[in-house]
Amino acid sequence: MRLRFLQDDEKTVASTEKELPLVIEPVKEKSFAVLKALLKESAQWFNKQLDTYGAILFRGFEVEGAEQFQKALELLNIELESVYHFGSAHRVRITEKVFTSSEAPPDVIIAPHNELNMVPVRPGVLAFFCQVQPDLYGETPIINTEKLFYDLSPSLQHKIGNFPQQFVRYVPNHLLEMVFEDLSPEEITKLLQEQGFDFNWEEDGSISFECSYIPLFSHPRTSRLCFGLSIVDCLVSREWYRNIGQRYSFKQRLYYNLLPAKLYKNIQQRATTTATVVDGSQKRTSTLNAYFLNKDGQSTNMTEAEAKELGQAEWKNAVIFQWKQGDILVIDNLQVAHSRLNTKLKRKILTAFGNMCNIRDMKPALLTTFSNI
Repeated sequence: MRLRFLQDDEKTVASTEKELPLVIEPVKEKSFAVLKALLKESAQWFNKQLDTYGAILFRGFEVEGAEQFQKALELLNIELESVYHFGSAHRVRITEKVFTSSEAPPDVIIAPHNELNMVPVRPGVLAFFCQVQPDLYGETPIINTEKLFYDLSPSLQHKIGNFPQQFVRYVPNHLLEMVFEDLSPEEITKLLQEQGFDFNWEEDGSISFECSYIPLFSHPRTSRLCFGLSIVDCLVSREWYRNIGQRYSFKQRLYYNLLPAKLYKNIQQRATTTATVVDGSQKRTSTLNAYFLNKDGQSTNMTEAEAKELGQAEWKNAVIFQWKQGDILVIDNLQVAHSRLNTKLKRKILTAFGNMCNIRDMKPALLTTFSNI
């Protein structure tokens, strides 16, 4: 096998990040049998590289489907999950432990985030498999969140490091199955209690729940700073739309670039509701809101300037490369965030995750900035 990093001509957008991901590719024989042998013999070594670099891209091997993808991850000793609770996106189950990555409309950008960052228990490892290479676009950007955090201004670092993030979720009864799969109300109650949520069941069977925590912590094996990135504000992802404006129509570019921020947020929120229910009733759609809790315990939103700064820093630190058929991308979900850019069908990316861990068990991050604020 050969070890290298992505070359500039493999990236669709220039990046200052040169060591994310580590690329593993065959020298001669590229069969799945060869990949299986490598993973079986050197699983511990591969996992050390994952700790070091944050992401590994297995490229050039003949991986043909979901079953082989799942087998490769199992050979890496990843304890894969067979359920996807708390999800915000619709997914289709392919095997017991492999799902489609997203069924979001192709024009939509899914903003950078760490998987299931809005709940205390989340995957330690997340993986993607390119079963059908996109005709055009459809990249999955990845970001080293430690580098992202230290690229922010001292004032925003201070806010993120000192004010807990609060996640408030409402799920109407007809969407419980999408969020909690086949769990009964009693099992949902037990799950929320075990993870330390505050929650309330409504008379019609809908539920509201929330939790809060500081999104910074030390990596359990490397002690590096990890910044749990969430989709906190549509003004953050607006910066991404602006940076790939050439992919959209002139009318769309005007919308992303010139619309006043308040009006843009209102339209985006209405569009989200309309996309999830037929009658447009806010009470019939699942909502997820993220806030910061100030020193008085009051919920506050990210300011327009802060959202713009975060979005620009995400873009600056992102590694964006084109998928190739058979690619397997394995991500340390604690230290690396991911996204999805717009795509032109056809595209089929599968996902699996595992090595679940609890944010409440992590040690606080050792911060090196804003100590004088």
